[in-house]
Amino acid sequence: MSDVHVLAIDLAKRSSQVCGTARGEAVLFNRTVSRVKLDV
Repeated sequence: MSDVHVLAIDLAKRSSQVCGTARGEAVLFNRTVSRVKLDV
């Protein structure tokens, strides 16, 4: 997680999307997460 420069979370009713990018704007991960898992 230390390589992540920008962490974005798109909140929705049933699921959310989490995206992390590096300094050079390269996408490190882009995942859909259920609302239940995000509340942990």
